[in-house]
Amino acid sequence: MPKFDASTVQLETLDWDFRGFGVDAHGVVPEPSDKTIGNFLDGLKRLYESAAESGLPTEEVSDADPGEMIAALHRLTGDSYVKFMADLAGLFSQLCGRTPSAAQILKLPLRVRVKFYGWLQDEVVNPEAGTGAGTAEVRSLPSAAAG
Repeated sequence: MPKFDASTVQLETLDWDFRGFGVDAHGVVPEPSDKTIGNFLDGLKRLYESAAESGLPTEEVSDADPGEMIAALHRLTGDSYVKFMADLAGLFSQLCGRTPSAAQILKLPLRVRVKFYGWLQDEVVNPEAGTGAGTAEVRSLPSAAAG
């Protein structure tokens, strides 16, 4: 009988390294809890709601990827933009268990930072783990449309 064995699930560690961009920082993000992920998602929602009050067109970024969100943020100017970026780095740092810190994240060039945010969201919020089913054979099921 097939069984699930959590010890056989293969996860890559969430290693990060900012040294290639002049930031003397590297480490491993600890696996965040459901509560941490929930707090991150709630924080993002509040941050974008607040930014909308400053002129960010939130309907363009509701389901956008990090690059599209950053592109929309260019409509914010001056101090509101700087504050938004600092708050966003703080949210991602909290998701990472403060490794890296918000200050370390903010030292990255914007385009690199956006790639880091996208990578982290893909790994933590939309994860795909390896098999945990031991040696069970994976079988494809026909689609309902196949008839």
